[in-house]
Amino acid sequence: MNLFYRGNGPRALSRLVVAVALALPLAACNTDELVAVTDPERLRPEDLTGLGAVPALVSGATRQFVGGYSGFGGDAFLSASAVLTDEFYYGDTFTTRQAADLRALQPPTLGNISDGAYGALHQARLNARRAYAVVEQFTSPATAAADAVTQSQLRAIEGYVYVTMSEGWCGNVPFSRIPDTGPIDPNAIEFTAGIGTTAMNDTAVVRFNEAVARSAANRLAAVGKGRALLNIGRYAEAAAAVAAVPDAYVFFLEHSTNTSAQNNPISALQLNGRYGVANLEGADSPTGLNRPDAPTVGGGFAPPPTTAPGAEGIPFRGLQDPRVPWQGRPSSGNGCFTASIRCWLNQNYPDFDSDVPLASGVEARLIEAEAAYQAGDFVTMMKRLNDLRAAAATHLARLYPRQVQVFSTTLAPLVDPGTAVGRRDMIFRERALWLYNTGHRQGDLRRLIRNYGVPSAQAFPSGPNFRGGTFGNDVAYPVPFDEENNPLFVRSACKTDQA
Repeated sequence: MNLFYRGNGPRALSRLVVAVALALPLAACNTDELVAVTDPERLRPEDLTGLGAVPALVSGATRQFVGGYSGFGGDAFLSASAVLTDEFYYGDTFTTRQAADLRALQPPTLGNISDGAYGALHQARLNARRAYAVVEQFTSPATAAADAVTQSQLRAIEGYVYVTMSEGWCGNVPFSRIPDTGPIDPNAIEFTAGIGTTAMNDTAVVRFNEAVARSAANRLAAVGKGRALLNIGRYAEAAAAVAAVPDAYVFFLEHSTNTSAQNNPISALQLNGRYGVANLEGADSPTGLNRPDAPTVGGGFAPPPTTAPGAEGIPFRGLQDPRVPWQGRPSSGNGCFTASIRCWLNQNYPDFDSDVPLASGVEARLIEAEAAYQAGDFVTMMKRLNDLRAAAATHLARLYPRQVQVFSTTLAPLVDPGTAVGRRDMIFRERALWLYNTGHRQGDLRRLIRNYGVPSAQAFPSGPNFRGGTFGNDVAYPVPFDEENNPLFVRSACKTDQA
């Protein structure tokens, strides 16, 4: 059985093992009967309503969430959010990736790199609800404890779908429904109007509360709740939600070399030259060493610049920070798919087996640091940030077990800047580095705009793009064209340039 979730500390998900005994009559050699077999990967709707459907529904929910958030070996929320922000630049010729990097997304009729993720996330939500209902229907006193843990994880999946949609898509996402039980009937779809960013996070909090109510030890739900509350500016509640999450906790989205659809998508995309680790995106003059893909100074790993006029993007490579290890793509001249563009690879995901940390104790401490900043408790804020830095080698080994480290893992303690803006910027930079390419950056930049009043052109890259053209104003992805089938969906309310 393929495993798509993995965690340390409390187990991420009870692993389900299904033993199926197949008895075939062999009294006569009837070739018609021999080929009339049931494909366990293709289940009819009526097969998804009984007790035996639970493993398939649970696996379906987890797999679709991994596919929507991390990716089936290709583009999903993880890469789409990275290239729309300052984490990645695109290295090929695909117009969809160019549109994302330029923050000038294509009309829904033409499609965007986020479309597949949108569908997979909604499928995860559907599967999670139906699996929860089937478990509820067939639970017994003997299975109640294990069933509660499974249901807790299913509600956590739902919660993360809402959080991810709120961070990646416009503030008008519909969450249509079908009955949680019974046959899947397309005629029974209950279409719904889109809901806004705050409502998505509010709904996520409800789902995470349900998850914790079913299993108090569900750390994934605790961190997810903290993330959702942070998104809507309920900082003290966010800190309280993650207070019991230990530093050592990590919840992984698992990838493997088994099939291309299970490969770590960032490793696959970058090795194919599709994206590179950016540096100082949005510089006023994106030429020479100010290009996001600039060559290293003197070759080797000497960093490119750490500052450039007008650059909104963080110098992810220039800092030579162990939280963002990078190396050149193993090809002539470190070229991308487009050979004239250099490609620098994220070595947190060096191969197809690399797993993606979705939630962790590190994230919990970062949430607490921001909550302390909001409360004016700068002593606690600095302690949370510096405690993480003091144990950088330990945390990185937990977050990225397959990481190829090329820099020193020693991080000097930070000094309190002493100003509100300086402290805010320090917190968001620490988040950008600790949570690099884990799907948090787009939500953080939108939160800077929404909660802190930072103009869009100062949060996201702006100005000229090093590959030509000028950055647009988009900060979120549009709802795909397929949603036009929903009579309650109002396309004009989907504002991709609003946080």
